[in-house]
Amino acid sequence: MTCYRISSQFSYRVNWNRCTGLYFKNIKRSFGSSLKKKKAVNLSYASYENPEESTKPPIFIFHGILANKTQWEDIGKTILRVTGRRVVAVDLRNHGNSPHCPHKYVDQAYDVLKLLDKLKVTQASLIGHCIGGRIAMCVALIAPRKVAGLLVVDISPISTPPSFVVYMPKILTSMASVNFKNVKNISTAKIEARKQLNKTVGDDLLMNDILSNVRIKVDGTIGWICNLDVLLKDYRYWTTFPRVSGNLKYKGPTLFLGGQLSEFIPPDDLNDVRTLFPSAVITYLNNAGHYLQVEDPLNFLQITVSFLRRHRYKNNKVLHQSLLFLPIYAVLVHVVVRFINLVFLKTSSRSL
Repeated sequence: MTCYRISSQFSYRVNWNRCTGLYFKNIKRSFGSSLKKKKAVNLSYASYENPEESTKPPIFIFHGILANKTQWEDIGKTILRVTGRRVVAVDLRNHGNSPHCPHKYVDQAYDVLKLLDKLKVTQASLIGHCIGGRIAMCVALIAPRKVAGLLVVDISPISTPPSFVVYMPKILTSMASVNFKNVKNISTAKIEARKQLNKTVGDDLLMNDILSNVRIKVDGTIGWICNLDVLLKDYRYWTTFPRVSGNLKYKGPTLFLGGQLSEFIPPDDLNDVRTLFPSAVITYLNNAGHYLQVEDPLNFLQITVSFLRRHRYKNNKVLHQSLLFLPIYAVLVHVVVRFINLVFLKTSSRSL
């Protein structure tokens, strides 16, 4: 395992695309212009928790592109057993059982904030893989006080590798062309989909994510449960991080956990990442690629749990109770000040 502390040095940033190469940069930032009330949707989620209520903030997990909450079930339950903290795995919009609608990062951040309010969560730790990591970053920038800690799994807010910009639209197009008409059950549908996608999808782990979307749809037919039409239409929005302007930062504990064999967190991004997340630490998992939580789950869990245990989060119950008494404290202070002033005036008048 290789660890890097992000340098505080600020480097001059420019826009550049390397079509041969290696990363597509989107450095201009105007995130602040999007900080208005968005029409959020109700997300589907699975909650893993102990019967005894914990005062520690829950942990929310956001999956990557073409994945869903079920693929994080084992990891979520393990984190619950080790930390004792509630774990909530979420289906992002256009994935799993969540609604289908336009696919932009800031909109999805408000989906998450709506879910936090629904579950009466005032502070949570966020874990996000791939696009789920970018959504978690947006939540942290929009509502930093609601985030106890941020763990971003193999994605950068600065660069996007060509597999996202070029490869993913091709995969989505191939998925849309799969014919499910003659299949009779989910198993045969997955076999047929694999056959038709083998030429386009060369990564077995990505293929597993894709096939997890083969289900019985609302209309009773077998097909893709993810919203391919919107993901294709809006791919330019989720292949780049929203532009950020102003002084938006998340200063809480932040860990970027990347795969050593992956292109998703290039070393050149370190300085720029620190401009948004000043406390960020970058860690690379040796001999792992983009799906490091699947390729090396043991080390992934060790790093994740260690990070979660180091959070200096606020005790929300104590904080809430103290806030309830603030008006009373204010009144008492006002009364005491008035009393002192009256005593002082009487003493002054007598001396005169």
